[in-house]
Amino acid sequence: MDNNKSLKDKKKGIIVGIASLAVLGIVILMLIFNGVNKNTKKNADIEEEDDHIFRINPVKNPQLAYYNFRGEEYPDWSKFGKVRSNGLRVHQGVDIFAPPGTDVYAVADGKVVDLYVDKTGYGLNFYLEVNPNDLEKIKRKNYKPKESAKEELYGDNYNPSMPIKYIRYAHLSEVKVKIGDKVKAGQVIAKTGTTGNASGTHAPHLHFEIAFEMRGRGLMNRVDPEMYFKIKNGNKLTKEEKRIQTEKSKTQWFEPKGYDIGFRTKSIFFNKEKEEKKLKDLEEHKIERNRKKSQKISKRK
Repeated sequence: MDNNKSLKDKKKGIIVGIASLAVLGIVILMLIFNGVNKNTKKNADIEEEDDHIFRINPVKNPQLAYYNFRGEEYPDWSKFGKVRSNGLRVHQGVDIFAPPGTDVYAVADGKVVDLYVDKTGYGLNFYLEVNPNDLEKIKRKNYKPKESAKEELYGDNYNPSMPIKYIRYAHLSEVKVKIGDKVKAGQVIAKTGTTGNASGTHAPHLHFEIAFEMRGRGLMNRVDPEMYFKIKNGNKLTKEEKRIQTEKSKTQWFEPKGYDIGFRTKSIFFNKEKEEKKLKDLEEHKIERNRKKSQKISKRK
């Protein structure tokens, strides 16, 4: 009799234990589920907030170029950072897919401060100076670079106190502005092309940069345009968008003849920079000469 009672008590204890574990498991799952839901909702709220920010894009429905110059499938090469040749080459802006002749828009009110032809590089290109506050208003608060692609947010010399105010449009086939012009956000200011070192490409695009100084080696002075503009990356393209890019990649696109007629072949600041360098070299030479003179006097003493 006692054995039966003991057996029943053991069974009851096992059942209670199993039931308790089951309840605990359900509670844990509910907590995890609620946590995931909260995070998902939080991320969704962030995305929704970002979507509600009004932006004027440099081209309509901006997408990163999915193919590289040779027509190979390399969507990450269009991003900003050390994204090329396994980190050995940097890309100073983003390449936005655009067949030649696509309308290019002013992304903010601004003034054209430089415009010239760089035949071995940027082709027909220009800088637009904008109000830094206008860029700050559209900044994506939670944008994160794709680390696996070696994408970066900004160059090594970036400082948050520096006003980010320059927009560069490159490889253009036509411009509708000149140096000194003031433009309004949404105004058509150019047409895309394949000029400069983009001639011969299988991936027609607009090269688009954002910077706090107009020039600089490597990533110096530049920031990632995707911090400000939502540009579709390769895995976000629809089947139709991918099909169009694939179709365009089958053609080798060359720059049109005569596109450079009537334009400067150097930056408007080129002579100024040369003069500044000359003065700097003269000053350094003067300092070195005085140093040597002081050494000679010291030896005589």
